Amino acid sequence: MYDQIIRLVLLVLIGGLIGYLTNKVAIKMLFRPVNPVKILFITFQGVFPRRKDQMAVSLANTIETELLSKDVIMDKILSPEKIEKFKIIVKESLSTKITEMIPPMMRMFMGDNPEDMVRNLLDKEGDKILEDLVEDLKNKGLEDLSVYEIVKERIDNLDFVAFEKIIFGLMSSELRFVEVIGLFLGAFIGLLQFVITLFF
Repeated sequence: MYDQIIRLVLLVLIGGLIGYLTNKVAIKMLFRPVNPVKILFITFQGVFPRRKDQMAVSLANTIETELLSKDVIMDKILSPEKIEKFKIIVKESLSTKITEMIPPMMRMFMGDNPEDMVRNLLDKEGDKILEDLVEDLKNKGLEDLSVYEIVKERIDNLDFVAFEKIIFGLMSSELRFVEVIGLFLGAFIGLLQFVITLFF
């Protein structure tokens, strides 16, 4: 009986260790070796380093189409609230600058407060002018903006160690979970082996 308990414990421990180490090595081999290593007739390289270019294309495409399109960026930068604040700042600045540019002789014909007259004029016509300006800015800004190109270029310029840190930062808890699952699955297989050999 004592031998059977020792055997059970050993099978569970060894199975768990094998499961844990197998998953740990498999995860490591996703990233390593970074550069191709040839052993006899077989070339070894980590899955992610080998496919970094395809991953950059896929990631850039996903970010642009699903997460961060040009329209989303421009709508965030030029939201209605920000446009209203922008209008107030621009009109205040313009009214001050235009008033300063009016020659003193002309100010005599504009009443006691020429700045109020300029401000009233800007209040009437300024909104339309600024709205057209913002619309042009959106259209012109969108022409040359490519989220896909920006993301792909940024990933291409990263060395693989930096890229690996990003992936680990995103998936570290999930990768640890895979290792732990390997431990429990290996332990369960060890227990199963014990039961099978016990009855057969």
